[in-house]
Amino acid sequence: MKIMKYIKFVLLITVISGLHSCLDYEELRENPNDPTSVPPSLIFANLTPNVTTSFTDSYISMQYHIWVSTDSEYNINFRSGYGGSFGGYSDLRNIEKMNEAADANSAPIYRILGKFYAARAYIEMTRRMGDIPFSQSLMDVDVPRPAYDTQQKVYIGALDMLDEASRELGDFIANNQGYTLAGDAYYNGQLQNWHKLINAYTLRILISLSKKANDAGLNVQGRFAAIVNNPNQYPLFQSIGDNAELDYKNEDGFKQTYNPDVAVYRQSVNYASTYIDMLKGYSDPRLFIVADPSQFALDANPGNPAAVAADPNSYAGADPTVSPAENVTLRLEGRFSLPNEEKYWNFVGQPGVWMSYWEQEFCIAEAAHRGWISANANDHYDNAVRASMQWYGVESDAIDDYLSAPSSNYIPGDAGLTRLLEQKYLAFAENSGAEPFFNFRRTNVPDLPYSDFNVSTDPGYPNRWSYPGSENSDNPENYLAALNRQFGVESDDIDFLIWELKD
Repeated sequence: MKIMKYIKFVLLITVISGLHSCLDYEELRENPNDPTSVPPSLIFANLTPNVTTSFTDSYISMQYHIWVSTDSEYNINFRSGYGGSFGGYSDLRNIEKMNEAADANSAPIYRILGKFYAARAYIEMTRRMGDIPFSQSLMDVDVPRPAYDTQQKVYIGALDMLDEASRELGDFIANNQGYTLAGDAYYNGQLQNWHKLINAYTLRILISLSKKANDAGLNVQGRFAAIVNNPNQYPLFQSIGDNAELDYKNEDGFKQTYNPDVAVYRQSVNYASTYIDMLKGYSDPRLFIVADPSQFALDANPGNPAAVAADPNSYAGADPTVSPAENVTLRLEGRFSLPNEEKYWNFVGQPGVWMSYWEQEFCIAEAAHRGWISANANDHYDNAVRASMQWYGVESDAIDDYLSAPSSNYIPGDAGLTRLLEQKYLAFAENSGAEPFFNFRRTNVPDLPYSDFNVSTDPGYPNRWSYPGSENSDNPENYLAALNRQFGVESDDIDFLIWELKD
C-alpha cells in the first residue's frame, strides 16, 4: 500500500541521514558507503503490516462492491487470488535481523514486538494454506528442505508466542514508564496501545478457531477466557480511539486509492446488492452515510432530493450473480448506488483498518454467545455495533434506537449468532482486509450468492490458498507428504478443508 511505502521511505531517509551526520572521519574511512548496522526501529517499520484501502479489489469477493465498467464487461471471479505465498518466511528472517539489531542497540522492546510479528507471520500463512514448516523453519543450511508441521502444532506454538509477547510487553511497560517506540506508524510510539493490539489480535485468532474449541491441546476456550478475565494482565481496546488504523490525506503517498486522481473509480465502483440489501433489511442508518441514492431514484423525483435520500428504496446495489452485460445496462440506466460522494470521493475517505475495537467486541460477544466465557454477550454486541456506527458518524439517538429495535438488537440462540455475524459483516465493510473472508469461510455467514458468472466450479468460494508452486520442485518430499496427511491425495486443491475448518 502506498501510505506504508511512503512512511518506510521517509524513515529510511531519516535513518540514513542521521547515520551520515553522526559519522566521524575514521568511521567513514572504514565504511564510507554502507552503515555497519541498521537501527531496529527501521526494520520494525518495514515489518509493520499494511492496511487494505477501501474500494479496492480485495473487497469485491465479499460483495461489498463490484466493478461495473460502462466501456467494457468486467467478469468477477470469486475464486481468483488464492495462490498462496511463503513470503512470511522473509518477514521471519527480517525479524531475526531486527532481534540482532535490538541486542546490539540495547533495545529489547523490538525483540518483544518481534515475537508478536513472528507469531503473526506463521498464523497468517497457516490460516491460508494449512500445514506449514514451523519447527524446522529458518534453519536454512542445516535444514534446507524443512518438514511441514500440522496446523495444530503451528497454532499452539504461535499462540504461545503471542502470550509471551503480551506478558513481556506488560513487564517492559511497567519497568519503562514513558518509553516511546520509534518506527511506529500506528500509535505514535505508545506501547500501551501495542499491548492492547496484541491481545485483541489474539482474540481474533482464537475466535477464528471456533471449530476447534474443544481441542484440548489448543485450549481455545481457556486461552480466550484468560485474556478477557484478566484485564490488568491482558489489556484490551476500550474504544475506537484504540483502533490500529492509518489516516489518509491529500499528499502524494498518503492518498486513499478511491480518489479523484483516478476518475474511472467514480463510475465503475458500484455497491453490491448483497451489502446494500442487508443494510436495508436491518433498517441500518449506515446506509444513508456510506451510499448515495441511485441516479434513477433521483431522476424520478427531481424536485425533492432530500426526500429521495431519506428513502431506503432509493438505494440499490448491483447483483453479483447476473451477467456483466446486464449490470452494464443497469449501470447506464443509473440503477445502482455509488459510494457517498461527499464522504468518499476525495483523498481521505475512511481510515485503513488493521484491527478495530468493534472486531474485538464482536469476538467477545461471539465467545460469550457460544458459552466460552461468562461475559454478557448482549453488552459486547452492543459495544461492537455502537463502535462501528460511531466510526461512520451515526448519531447517538439513532444508535440507541437500532440497538433496541427487535429487528437488530441482540437475541440468543442460533438466530442470534447469525445476526451477530451479519452485523460483523456490516462492520467489516470496506475495511480490515481479509477478515471478512475468514469469518465467512468459518461460519458461512452471510449467505453470499454466486453463479456461473463469478465462479467456474460448483464448490463456490475456495476454502484455502494453494501452496507456492515452487514447493513442488524445491521441497517435493515434504510438500507431498503434507498434502497426503491433510487431504489424502497429492493434490493442492483450494476446495479442500484444512484442519481448522473441520468439525
